[in-house]
Amino acid sequence: MSQGSPGDWVPLDPTPGPSPPPNPFVHELHLSRLQRVKFCLLGALLAPIRVLLAFLVLFLLWPFAWLQVAGLTEEQLQEPITRWRKTICHSGVLGLSRLLFFLLGFLRIRVRGHRASCLEAPVLVAAPHSTFFDPIVLLPCDLPKVVSRAENLSVPVIGALLRFNQAILVSRHDPASRRKVVEEVRRRATSKGKWPQVLFFPEGTCSNKKALLKFKPGAFIAGVPVQPVLIRYPNSLDTTTWAWRGPGVLKVLWLTASQPCSLVDVEFLPVYQPSPEESSNPTLYANNVQRVMAQALGIPATECEFVGNLPVTVVGQLKVALEPQLWELGKVLRKAGLSPGCVDAGAEPGRSRMVSKEEFAKQLQLSDPHTVARAFDYFQQLFAEEEPEGPGHLLYKDGFGTILHLLLGSPRPSTATLHAELCQSTSTQGLSLCQFQNFSLHDPLYGRLFSTYLRPPHTLRANSQALEATSHGIPTPTFNGTVNTSKPKND
Repeated sequence: MSQGSPGDWVPLDPTPGPSPPPNPFVHELHLSRLQRVKFCLLGALLAPIRVLLAFLVLFLLWPFAWLQVAGLTEEQLQEPITRWRKTICHSGVLGLSRLLFFLLGFLRIRVRGHRASCLEAPVLVAAPHSTFFDPIVLLPCDLPKVVSRAENLSVPVIGALLRFNQAILVSRHDPASRRKVVEEVRRRATSKGKWPQVLFFPEGTCSNKKALLKFKPGAFIAGVPVQPVLIRYPNSLDTTTWAWRGPGVLKVLWLTASQPCSLVDVEFLPVYQPSPEESSNPTLYANNVQRVMAQALGIPATECEFVGNLPVTVVGQLKVALEPQLWELGKVLRKAGLSPGCVDAGAEPGRSRMVSKEEFAKQLQLSDPHTVARAFDYFQQLFAEEEPEGPGHLLYKDGFGTILHLLLGSPRPSTATLHAELCQSTSTQGLSLCQFQNFSLHDPLYGRLFSTYLRPPHTLRANSQALEATSHGIPTPTFNGTVNTSKPKND
C-alpha cells in the first residue's frame, strides 16, 4: 500500500496475481476553494436552521410512536398491529419522517421500478449501505419492519421508533439472541402476508459505495423470495457517505444540510426467486443476490466485511485486514538484521540479530505481558538460523493465529482451518519452521500476500526503480526470493 493512497493495494512486482479492490471503508472528501466558500456561507445560514427544525420533527415523532404501542403487552406485540393504531400512528410517522428528510435537504425521492407485495417478496434487501441517511429508503417501502441492535432501545426517540416498528432486535451480549432472530425472521417471512415486509441492509455496515461488501446471510435464511433495492445519491459532491475512515457524523450532517438540494434515487429490482440450492444454503443465496445488485450498480462485489472493529477481506482461507499497519514491525525486523526472505548470518547471535523483548513490545504496541512473551518467542523461532528440533518448537494453532494476526491482521478464529490444512501432511498438530517458511514465502497465493504486507511503503519506489532496471539486463529479485533476468527485446 502506498502512502499516497492508503486504501489501495499496490502490486510489488509484475507477477500476475490477485488484486484486491480499493478499500471500501475509506472516504475522502475533497473541496475546492469555491466549494469551501460556499459551504462556509450555507453552513452558517442554512444548515443551523435545517438541523434545528429536523430535530424538532424527530421529537414530534415520539408521541405517534408511543401511542401505537401504549397499553399493549409483550404477547400482543408478537402479532402485527392493526385497526386504528396502525391507521393513525402509521400515517403520522410516515408523514413526519418524510418532512424530516425534506428539512435536511432531500427535497425529492426519485423511485424507479415497482415494489413487490409482501406475498411476492416478504424480504427487502437494500444496498449499498453508505450513510445514516439510508433509512430514507423506508419511506417508498411504506415503513417495513427492520432488524436492529437491542442496545438501540435505550436511545431516546430511536428506541420508541423501534418499538413502533416492531423491529426484530438482536443482542450482541446474548449468545441465544442470534438463534431467536433467525427464528423470528423465518416466522414473519413465511406468514403469507400476515406480517409486513422485513427490510435488511445485508452489508451490515457502511461503505463508500465503490464496492458492495460481503452480504450477511440473515436476510436469506428463510429461503423466501427477496426484492433487491438500490440506493443512490447522484449528487455532484458526495457529502452523505459515512465510512469507517472519513468525515464524522457531525461533519456529514452539517455538509449535507448545507447543500441547497440533495438527491436520492431508490430503485426496485425484479424479485429474486431462489433455486432449491439457494433456499437451503443462505450463504450461496446471499452471494448470488450480491452479484446481481453489484452488476446493476456497476461496481464490484467483494468479500470485504467487518470482524469486530476491523475491516477485513478474504484471501484464500484467510481473512486479512485491509490496513494492518505493519510498517513498525518492518522497522523491528530490519533493526534486528532480519527479513522474511533471509537472515543476517553475520550478526552476533543474541545481540544484533534480535531486538529486546521490551523494544519488540513497544514497536508493536503490545501491552499484555503474556502476549508479548509468546509473540516474541514465536518470532525468535521463525527467524532462527537453523531449524530447532523437537516437538517444543512446533508452531501450534494458537501461535500460528498470533503470528498471522500480527503480520496480516487476520482474526484468530479464521486461521484455525488453514492451520489444520497445513498440518494434514504431518502426523503432528504443529508446523515446523521449514513448513511455515514454505507457506509464507513460496506459496503461490499466500507468499504474494505476505510479500505485499511485509514491504514498507518506501520500498515501493525502490521496487519501481528495480523494475525499470530490468529493461537494462539487471537481475532483480521477485517476491518469492527467485531472480529474474530480463531478455533483450529481440528475444
